[in-house]
Amino acid sequence: MRKLLVALATLLLAGSVHASTLPYAGALVFQLATLPGITAPGGGLAVVNGTGTGLHLSSALIGGGVLGPATASLPVTSQGTINSVIFTALANAPGSFSGLSSAPGGGPMGLTGTAKICLVFAPCAFANVTIPLTGGFGIGGTQTFPGAVAVTMQHAAWTVGVPTVTIHTANSTITVPTLPAGFVHGPATGGASSAAQPSGVMQLVTVSKTYTSLFGAFPELPLIGIVNLHFVPEPGTLLLLGSGVVGLAVLGRKRRR
Repeated sequence: MRKLLVALATLLLAGSVHASTLPYAGALVFQLATLPGITAPGGGLAVVNGTGTGLHLSSALIGGGVLGPATASLPVTSQGTINSVIFTALANAPGSFSGLSSAPGGGPMGLTGTAKICLVFAPCAFANVTIPLTGGFGIGGTQTFPGAVAVTMQHAAWTVGVPTVTIHTANSTITVPTLPAGFVHGPATGGASSAAQPSGVMQLVTVSKTYTSLFGAFPELPLIGIVNLHFVPEPGTLLLLGSGVVGLAVLGRKRRR
């Protein structure tokens, strides 16, 4: 992992005297509309780049497969034609982020694993659409998965700002949540000016709009992703921050209520 990150840093941060490698504990949280989320905790090493004193976080790289994998089902109630979404082997792909000093800084980070959308008119085993999570979510663009019921997803990259999503179905029963914002916090200030050091925190947010080809009062569902990284002093302290990762998940649930 360290060799991979150092190689990536050489390409992205060439010429910088402020590039450094910091260990972190983190969590990848997914929320479908206003439903409870699924959390994929983890930790690893991030290559970060600062400016000025070397503490002002401006860009970061994280390796793939360090957040997750996680497998869980999100039950859907009163959300139109979808009754649940099942995530299998959910984890992050490598991520590259820049312009982190202010919104809309961020960048692409994909996923690995699959999501199965289960429809309401039959048991999930007989009426579902399996979607590979690679290639779109957290990166950008539009993906369409054909079938008897086609599923379309419109994606955005991760940002330290507030992502945007437009729901067009006026007669839907869907409740659209207030999307959380990303941020970069240092241990001494509320901004990015001291974030590239131990006790700094970086939160990135993304959203995808998911909808099916069925007609009527069916919703266009926002799928929200949140990544929160807490830089820690020593690699060994990652083992001591397991309760902190759980706390991130609890905090995320409280914010969504």
